[in-house]
Amino acid sequence: MNSLSKLNYVNVGKHGTFTPSGNMLYDTTPEDVDKIFENLQDGAKLLLYFHGGLVSASSGMQTAERITRYISPATHSHPVSFVWETGLGETLQQNLNVIWSSEFFKRLLVKVLKVAGKQLNIDVEEFAGSKGVGGMSDAEIWEQLKRAEPFEFTNEAPGGKSASLMFTDEELSGDIDYLLNSSLAGELKGEFEAEIENDDRLKAAAQREKPALEAELMRNEIAQSIEQGEKGILSFGSLVAAAVKITIRVIKRYLKKRNHDFYPTVVEEIFREIYIADFGTTIWGLMQEKAKDMWKSDDFSSSPSTSWHAGSYFLKKIVDFMASGKKLTIDLVGHSAGSIAICEMVDAIIERGLPIKFRHVIFMAPACRCELFARTVLKNKSIMQDFRMFTMSDEYEKQDHMLSVIYPRSLLYLISGILEKDSFDAYVLGLQRHISGWAPYDSDEVLNDIKAFISLEGNVVYSVTQDGLPGFISGSQKHGNFDNDKETTLDSIVNIISKA
Repeated sequence: MNSLSKLNYVNVGKHGTFTPSGNMLYDTTPEDVDKIFENLQDGAKLLLYFHGGLVSASSGMQTAERITRYISPATHSHPVSFVWETGLGETLQQNLNVIWSSEFFKRLLVKVLKVAGKQLNIDVEEFAGSKGVGGMSDAEIWEQLKRAEPFEFTNEAPGGKSASLMFTDEELSGDIDYLLNSSLAGELKGEFEAEIENDDRLKAAAQREKPALEAELMRNEIAQSIEQGEKGILSFGSLVAAAVKITIRVIKRYLKKRNHDFYPTVVEEIFREIYIADFGTTIWGLMQEKAKDMWKSDDFSSSPSTSWHAGSYFLKKIVDFMASGKKLTIDLVGHSAGSIAICEMVDAIIERGLPIKFRHVIFMAPACRCELFARTVLKNKSIMQDFRMFTMSDEYEKQDHMLSVIYPRSLLYLISGILEKDSFDAYVLGLQRHISGWAPYDSDEVLNDIKAFISLEGNVVYSVTQDGLPGFISGSQKHGNFDNDKETTLDSIVNIISKA
């Protein structure tokens, strides 16, 4: 049962509206929002909290309850959590498990690891000085796939091929289709033909009709139906072509220093080439749409009121409250994809010229694209008094395994490497690698602008901080832990917003 007062949350329905969820205990109406502002006094402090975007309704409500319990007693602020659940997190995890259970996927993974490792001269620490990945047997690679993080300790062995020997400068600067006509592509084609021809179980797995769930996740242009009712079947030629394309992408990312380490990069590129159409980009895209839709403009005269956009109605009530002569201080906090909702809110405020400004804007492990942040919040810094971000250092980001073996990296890495449509290593604000001025990211204008901004004293705190000033401490070692009871980040946020 929901014990949280409706004064402390706004449940955002389908397409960002007040559409009922079917659970009357959770639903929010425009009248509920009216009561929030009727309850606020002149000079009130309002904290708006946005949780991550892939959670269920019950999880979103639990977070809202926790934030209310944490914020209310110590800060004299009135917290309102936007519960904008998509309920897609479980689907995403299910899709990952479906793919990992596939014999076809794992056998293809073994082949790509072997051939890409050989081309990149990847050395395995336990075999140092004796052989690299290219010299490992299939059985030895399979043993690695039993570990929580396969190929955790690897490096590029000295004496490996240089970029100039793998691709010409013209080829390296071209698109993937251009590289498929390179001499390396021909060499890879021969290697994969030999590897796959000698693996009867991989050939059988490729040419066998896939289970319904796996077939639904595969890209249509990769898994072609040979006859009606036979789904997810790959011919020998299409399998070789896919393996070549995946390996070239892995190599190119290494040469451009845009890889996410050896094993995660290979997994990402297999997902993107074979499964990505339905595996995750659709899920992530739906979440991003909802983050934007809740701020769509309305005249609030249409009927029924359930069709009104919840975020925009809330903005209207803020404007009405201040227009009555009452003062209101507003702080914003967003965790993970909640940062996307905040960026979209800022965009809507600026576009409509609304007289709304914020005191503190606080992000925790933000999942928004750097380009979105730069175009909205960074471009309009005058809309806020100050900004602070808490996120994990790259060291802890890599140790935060979203799912052991399947994808041994954090959710932000998954977003960067897989979920953002048509983009590998997409720039994500919460990833230290993208915003710290490290090569090769130091040549991007947007990333340099963000680096200059967050380099200001106090704008970013990387966990884990062992000690520090109040308001500058975070102990999170997991993406989902920043807003937990035992997480010091919440104590830092209370410190920030409790100050006059």
